[in-house]
Amino acid sequence: METNVSNYQDQIYHFNGLWDLPSICGLKIIKKKDNTIIIATDLFDKNPGTSITEWNTKLAKELCDKYEIGYNQLIFIEHTPDKKTKLSFNQESFFKVDFDIEDDKFENPQWQELTKEEVDNLITE
Repeated sequence: METNVSNYQDQIYHFNGLWDLPSICGLKIIKKKDNTIIIATDLFDKNPGTSITEWNTKLAKELCDKYEIGYNQLIFIEHTPDKKTKLSFNQESFFKVDFDIEDDKFENPQWQELTKEEVDNLITE
């Protein structure tokens, strides 16, 4: 698999989750001058393994290392697509996740909900 990132990527990403269980997520990488935005999308119906929310500390580090993204330049966003139901937890959502970085590890995720417009603004700024 190609590890160089152009300014924009959109792909299905395969990773080993909890207990090395094969897992997948949607992945968008947007490289900008001062930061890199990663949008990881949960693919509930297609993912046989670990969700991105359960694995975000390890996934964020893996992606930074693989695609040569500076830890402090990362903007990591968890995306849940709209599942077209009336249940509120199945509606589209975006959460920016900040991490504490200690000893080359991502720890203590902190979530901040964003609107789709706020995500669009981050991408186009």
